Amino acid sequence: MERRKEPRYQVDAHAEVICGDDRFDATVTEISKHGIRLKSADFVEPGRKVKMVVFLGSPERVSGEVMWVLAEPKEGTVTYRMGIYCESGGVITGERESD
Repeated sequence: MERRKEPRYQVDAHAEVICGDDRFDATVTEISKHGIRLKSADFVEPGRKVKMVVFLGSPERVSGEVMWVLAEPKEGTVTYRMGIYCESGGVITGERESD
């Protein structure tokens, strides 16, 4: 039984992620109003805050918290899949917070 209240969408979009002083590239694979699933060669510990620019047609700035990380070793490399809870929300719906 699906527990999610908001629909998720499969995407293949580039993202630039900032976590503290670190910056790295990632690929967004799923997105919803309050969540992003991404994959990257860079590890981020669960609980860390991140800021991202997701390129979905036009750049979308979002922030959130890493909720989980799954390491996928393959042929001498590791790809990390991460679930991000997006505090700013509205990534899919077009809603935006006022500045």
